[in-house]
Amino acid sequence: MKCAAVALALVAGLSLGGVGLEVAHPEVFATEPWVVWTGPGEAAPSVSLGGIPVAALWERAEDGDLTRWTGVVPPWAPLGVWFVCSDRSCQAVLRVSPDVGLVEVRAGPGALLYLAGQVRVADRAGWATFAVPPGYHELLSEFGGEPVRRWVTVHAGERTQVTLVLAQAGTSTPIALPGSTVVLGVTFVSPRDFPALGAELRLPEGWEAVPSAGVFDPIRAEEFAVRWWFVRVPPSASLDAYTLTLDLVDLGVQTRTTLTVADLLPARVVVCHWDVAGDQLNLAFPCAITYNRLRWAATFVGQELPFTGRVFTPADLEALAAEWQGEP
Repeated sequence: MKCAAVALALVAGLSLGGVGLEVAHPEVFATEPWVVWTGPGEAAPSVSLGGIPVAALWERAEDGDLTRWTGVVPPWAPLGVWFVCSDRSCQAVLRVSPDVGLVEVRAGPGALLYLAGQVRVADRAGWATFAVPPGYHELLSEFGGEPVRRWVTVHAGERTQVTLVLAQAGTSTPIALPGSTVVLGVTFVSPRDFPALGAELRLPEGWEAVPSAGVFDPIRAEEFAVRWWFVRVPPSASLDAYTLTLDLVDLGVQTRTTLTVADLLPARVVVCHWDVAGDQLNLAFPCAITYNRLRWAATFVGQELPFTGRVFTPADLEALAAEWQGEP
């Protein structure tokens, strides 16, 4: 399997595809034919292994403006990296044993992907292929520094196509009071369109959530999307850390985040969520240090800042002012 992994990496690095040659799959099982397309009027493709030409049998068919070739190499042909060439360009093709399965992952271009101990980077079209043993394997990537996982069942001698949607969940605040409302948002990007977002939110017992308008709207390929829910922490919630899990059912991924419930808040959390106009704390607001919030906080220097249980100091105000000014 290490050899197959190295060979797949070589295929990615040695592909010389260009105008005049397309391959259906840059990785093929030893038991399946090769399918390639060339420009009109070009001769049958040639194949080689280690620089040595190898005779292949090709069947030709016109396919629109291109010519489709279906070919087979001799049964004794070894596994490994081969080259198929047209009159104008070449591309590497990896022949693998039918004892493994091929997993073709569609993700965002440049996505770093992990499967069965192998690592791939999705190409400019968003595709990456793994040759892995049969079994149940975890496909792993990350988005916004958080892991994205889905499980893939692999069968020997079969191709499995997987669409991996990169998603990250987060809350408007990492810490909340009992009885407060926070926003749970999920940011994601999909490599293909979906007619709707199927989502199941799993909350601790007694918690409630209300989706915002448009949560289940269609998803457009390659566009960053943000959907959110208003989550109500019950007044009786124990002071603890809780996991909020979002299953994006149709997208095949799961993302989760942690929210800590406490009876007191850090000064920064209070200031960055303060509703100055309503003169109240609103943890569902996006956290931001603004000039008006700094002016409000300045009135508490030397006094106890609401919901913090401690005196707000000049040093506290200076630190928040530096953040507002963008200082490190």
